[in-house]
Amino acid sequence: MTYEMRVERMLDAPAELVFDTMLDPAFKDEIYTDLVEGWSARRFEVDLRVGGTWRTEFGPRDADGEEIGVVTNVFTAIDRPRRLAYDTSMYVSAWGRTVDWIEEVTFEEHDGKTLLTVRAEFETQADRDEFQGGTPDYLDALQRVVERRARQGAR
Repeated sequence: MTYEMRVERMLDAPAELVFDTMLDPAFKDEIYTDLVEGWSARRFEVDLRVGGTWRTEFGPRDADGEEIGVVTNVFTAIDRPRRLAYDTSMYVSAWGRTVDWIEEVTFEEHDGKTLLTVRAEFETQADRDEFQGGTPDYLDALQRVVERRARQGAR
């Protein structure tokens, strides 16, 4: 049995811009800083191909070398700019364990806007509930960056 999480956001930007911003290391600081208070993304690497990885290392901004969290996604499907699917493994030292799940992100264009849907399947209800609390914060941060870029005419 798996436990599903589904979170949606309507972003005022075209799907290509949403897709590209989500995966562009140039925007990691704007998206990830302070999702957990005082934390930032220290490393952000994307190898955008099926079998490639999207890896993010997190930690306190003012602590050198102390690794707090690592998220590794292995892409299982890529259909730019409509869909991403990947297997995820997240280690957080404070939890003392790794959480694994599968995730799919869809980007549906609606009159210049994008309905972004994140659907994930977890092995336990507790893990699903934990991520259901943080995923909206990530989407809020992504939305701010994407919509600012859209207003500035980014492509």
